[in-house]
Amino acid sequence: MAGRVKSKQNQISRLIPNVLHDKGWEKQLDLHSIFPRWKELVREEMNEYAQPLKIERGVLWLEVTNSSWLQQFQYEKLELLDTLNRSLRLSSLKDIKMVLPKGKTGKTKMSDQESEPSIKFVKPSEEKIAAFQRQVECVADEKCREALMQFWYLAQACKRKTE
Repeated sequence: MAGRVKSKQNQISRLIPNVLHDKGWEKQLDLHSIFPRWKELVREEMNEYAQPLKIERGVLWLEVTNSSWLQQFQYEKLELLDTLNRSLRLSSLKDIKMVLPKGKTGKTKMSDQESEPSIKFVKPSEEKIAAFQRQVECVADEKCREALMQFWYLAQACKRKTE
């Protein structure tokens, strides 16, 4: 029985990279690996005053707390682009664009801003949850199944607030 479970786990571990490759998601995952590693990749003051927002068509968009820091980081943009591209394995960023937060004034640090979080949680419908559970029930390993479910749930529930 344990050998059979191990075999299914091996099949899944071989399947996931193939799906990523077939769907063309490898480069996107590589690019978006910048988000969880942001603190490790940039200097402390960059992390304190700028946060990555999104990546569109190879361009990283950063939200910078105020115009003074935006100007400072503009001077360092090429160095930052080089640093981030060296951290990527399969892809590269073409450019970095910087924006100020909408409606924010007079603050010097992102942590000081008195505002609602930029992400809101919207629970997926029970029907969507049940449908995805049916899709992943073929995964024999319970931990893998739960991890897939959590990943899917967060991807569905986390929505960026728009004005």
